[in-house]
Parts: sequence; C-alpha cells; structure tokens
Amino acid sequence: MPKGPSKRKPSPVPQKKIVRADGTVSHVRYSKSIAQEICERLAGGEVWFKICNTGRMPSYATLYDWRRRHPEFAEAYAQAKEMAADLRADKALVVAEESTPATVQSDRLRVGALQWRAAKGSPRQYGPRAGEPDDIDEETPRRLIIEVRHFEKVTRPDGSVYVREIPRARPGEEDGH
Repeated sequence: MPKGPSKRKPSPVPQKKIVRADGTVSHVRYSKSIAQEICERLAGGEVWFKICNTGRMPSYATLYDWRRRHPEFAEAYAQAKEMAADLRADKALVVAEESTPATVQSDRLRVGALQWRAAKGSPRQYGPRAGEPDDIDEETPRRLIIEVRHFEKVTRPDGSVYVREIPRARPGEEDGH
C-alpha cells in the first residue's frame, strides 16, 4: 500500500551533509553546539579556512551567514577572534624569546605573521592605534586645517637654480610695502 505524504516534523539534528564535487558542503543547520565548537576552535588558534567543511563543520560562506542571522553567534565569534589574537600575540613573544642566531630569519617571519594576525583579530589591542584612548568623542566634529604654501624658482649668481618658499604675509601685516 503506497504511503501518503509524510507529516513528520523536521529533525532537530543537522541534516546530513552532501559534499559537492568542489569539496564544499551543501548544508549544515545552525546549532548552538556546532557554533560553540567553532568558537572554541577559533579561540584555540585554528583558522576557519582549515576548519570549514571538515567533520560536522559548515562551509566557508555559511559562517558569514550564521553571523548575520544569529547575533549571539556573532558576539561569541568576535570574542573568540579576540581570544585567538591574544594567543597569537603570546605565541609571537615565545617565538621571539626562543629565537637563536641560526633561526632568527625564520623566527622573524613567524613573529611578523603572528603579530599581523593578532592585529587583525583585535585591532584595538594589537593594531597600529593600540593604546590610544577609546573616549574620542564621535559627536564633536573634527577641524581640518589646510595650509597653502607658495614656492618660487630662484637663480643664484653662479647660474644654479633652487626652490625657496615665498614668505607669506602674517595677519595684520601690509602686503609687500
């Protein structure tokens, strides 16, 4: 006897992944346990490119979709990236301290890469503006002062040419005479 359409509820467990020919996974349903595992692995210093499409992990693009759709995941992801930045900064220090004259070239490369990744993961702490106060008032408009300077070519008595700045009149001074 043929069965009619199934009236089952969708399974709460993630669907089986279908691996495409290019190696990407067709679908992994969002779950808190997978999201937590992703964040733990990222905080431990693993990179998403190597984690995605392995085991029960979603594809590379799915991570961005989950961040957009699930604010709690986006917050946990940001915290995991900061933790990974701290880990990389600590690793850079260890590599620098353990460097020897024989390994200094390769260690310099590793330290630079670790510092760069730490700065990308936590720019406020390790970026180019690290240590600057965060209390900059966004409401107060900034002033931009542009100073125009004028120059002229001058020929010396010996025939050589040079450039000098034309002194500008100071406020309150008369022009020229």
